[in-house]
Amino acid sequence: MLMEKDILKKSHVLTFYQEMLKIRFFEDILDDYNQQGQIHGTIHLYNGQEAIATGICQALKQDDLVLSTHRNHGHAIAKGVDTYQMFAEMFGKKTGTNGGRGGSMHISNHSLGFIGGNGIVGGNFPIALGLAQAIKMKGEKRIVVCFSGDGATNEGTFHEAMNIAALWQLPIIFVIENNQYAMSSPIEKMMSVPNLSLRANNYGMKGIRINGNNVFEVFQTMQNLVHREAFTPVLIEAQTYRFKGHSRSDQEVYRTDDEVSFWKNYYDPIEHMEEALMSDYDIKKDALEQLKQKIYGELLVEAQRAFNDDAPEMEELTRNIYA
Repeated sequence: MLMEKDILKKSHVLTFYQEMLKIRFFEDILDDYNQQGQIHGTIHLYNGQEAIATGICQALKQDDLVLSTHRNHGHAIAKGVDTYQMFAEMFGKKTGTNGGRGGSMHISNHSLGFIGGNGIVGGNFPIALGLAQAIKMKGEKRIVVCFSGDGATNEGTFHEAMNIAALWQLPIIFVIENNQYAMSSPIEKMMSVPNLSLRANNYGMKGIRINGNNVFEVFQTMQNLVHREAFTPVLIEAQTYRFKGHSRSDQEVYRTDDEVSFWKNYYDPIEHMEEALMSDYDIKKDALEQLKQKIYGELLVEAQRAFNDDAPEMEELTRNIYA
């Protein structure tokens, strides 16, 4: 579903494209450092899902709140978190978003409304409820977006959160990124009803299923939701596919090379975006290639700089630890 040219200006669409490239290249560079053994702990890469974070966050205001998962890099970048500080955080440097103490799964920047990632599957749902209730009690005109993967929807916290959000009519949007696998478990073997948007019906909530690899569709869906006069909770299921393994230790024995190639060849959100830019916005392929080189080069410099930053001092070890 491609939005018409007169709805989105070329500059706006180019912003989408640049954001998606930034997410993809950030993850690619991080993966290179990971392969060299330069990152402590595991990482969960967002390659292939860039259109969701971009389309959702481009429709938000800065003071809207976003809660993420263990796969949080794309959400953080789309919400405006500084990529240099993110690199530094993952390298365990004191210049990181969390002073080098949080690592890959706990990126945050509250001043930008990015509450942060969460290493516990389904652990962000109760936090999102509390924030949404606080917003409602204060009468503020902002919303909470809570991202999750398809696997998290089998956690008890998901169902409890859905029930309370609907019961209290909280200003919250649940975004399920259905990338077809909960770690190594295919969705059809884990869900009796694989259409996850239908789960909203059980709680008297609106459920929407969209193509998560089409940034136009994601953005338009979100725009329609945030501009409603009376805000009620909504569940969005964005269908997508992750191009990388679940984490650094994933041997990917549960899916075939042909399956991954199929999704990359036909459903790559960035390639889809490039086709739209060239056909509907008259942007030349050479211009897109130059933009790619520019963004990749800038991120590479940031990563190299962050990697050479100082680690936190020993005195920082027990800071913010209360027990």
